[in-house]
Amino acid sequence: MTTTHTYRGIVWIDLESPLDSEISSLVKRYDLHPLVGEELRSSPSLAKVDIYREYTLVVLTLPVRTRYNDSYIVVDREVDFVIGKNFLITSRFEAIEQLEYFAKIFEANEILGKEEKIEHAGHIFYYMIKRLYAGMRNDLENIRDGIVSAESRIFTGDSRNMVQHLSNLNRELIDFKQSARIHHDIWAHMSERSEKSVFGPDFAPYIEDIKNDFTNIHELIVNARELLSDLRETNDSLLNTKQNEIIKDLTLIAFIFYPLTTIAAIFTIPGIDVPFVRNDHGWWTIMTLMIILSIGIWFFFKKKKWM
Repeated sequence: MTTTHTYRGIVWIDLESPLDSEISSLVKRYDLHPLVGEELRSSPSLAKVDIYREYTLVVLTLPVRTRYNDSYIVVDREVDFVIGKNFLITSRFEAIEQLEYFAKIFEANEILGKEEKIEHAGHIFYYMIKRLYAGMRNDLENIRDGIVSAESRIFTGDSRNMVQHLSNLNRELIDFKQSARIHHDIWAHMSERSEKSVFGPDFAPYIEDIKNDFTNIHELIVNARELLSDLRETNDSLLNTKQNEIIKDLTLIAFIFYPLTTIAAIFTIPGIDVPFVRNDHGWWTIMTLMIILSIGIWFFFKKKKWM
């Protein structure tokens, strides 16, 4: 599907699951290199940037947090950008919420005639990346909210159920980091070669601003992972403490009942002269001995502060 937006003579062509005929038409119309056409046709591919004389190809893999069953997962969404002086082509094979939201903003700006500094397609690309990165920050803030929520649940006695929850959050952050890790190299490469791009050195500050945005995202990932790591260690410590307490209690119970079992076994030995067995009050005598022994063991444990 092809959607075309125009603004002050600048054309933004958004392709979603494009057909070969649609790509061939664009390659011919804008005199694109055949390899660029192949890039628009294929998905997925490695994130990269290629700077040509009249346009620039940027391939980005975006991490998108998506709800799956009762939890969240981070999936990769690839977007190919071809940025010329007066045209911008975006190609993707899945719906991306932030890109669709940007399209609504773009149309609203056109209808309302708002004054934005958009002199060429590079500026549209800049605002588009800013919108996509805002979505990534929102996803990371939601993950952080999940970590903060887990922290309160850990200290209210729900540490056992938090093991799976913290593992899911850790998986999300790992996937987020893996998907976004190459973005810094792309912006660094574009910044170094800004003079050779179609937009010239005046566009360099915009690339630097995008780099700073990604640096902020990277710091959010690092901080969230550090907080999550500390919480997992705390949760594991609480679980180990609880398990040790349970093992200690079970050991004490076994230690108390073992002598009683021994006494009961002694008085059930088949013999003629077993004490108390043939006595009229033999059963009560044996039970009294067992109770006294149990109380004595209990006081001994209390004195040793084992319980």
